[in-house]
Amino acid sequence: MVIRTYQSADYAGCMKAFESNCPAFFADHEKELFQHFLRELEISSMNYYVVEHENQIIACAGFYLPSEADKAAELVWGMVTRDFQREGVGKQLLVYRLRKIQEIRPGTSVLLDTTQLSFPFFEKAGFRTLKISPNFYALGLDRYDMILEPYNV
Repeated sequence: MVIRTYQSADYAGCMKAFESNCPAFFADHEKELFQHFLRELEISSMNYYVVEHENQIIACAGFYLPSEADKAAELVWGMVTRDFQREGVGKQLLVYRLRKIQEIRPGTSVLLDTTQLSFPFFEKAGFRTLKISPNFYALGLDRYDMILEPYNV
């Protein structure tokens, strides 16, 4: 298993990861948002990564660092294909991103938004819930805004 920087050739693999998690973890209307996000990666300042296993993309996730040094980093579009969930892939990718954030900007807090289905995963990693917005993404998909205070891996 290799974690590496996203390349445009990874688009189809990332879309497959997204589709394997829809509609359980992502609302159908988010597909277009994710497609747009992937297309814009080459011109954006996002840090986005894929996990490759046997020449197949099995996970993808990234983060954004605002330009001001005192702002928190934000985790974006993290997912593991359904076939590889609960095998430690998500945890490895999360730790990888947190380490990258601390390499670039030591001592920064990390924010994310997720659903009620995934928040326990992040809670185990030390994130705490700041706000819950019922039915935010879609009916039955609540938004959990979470934070990890300055973190040193």
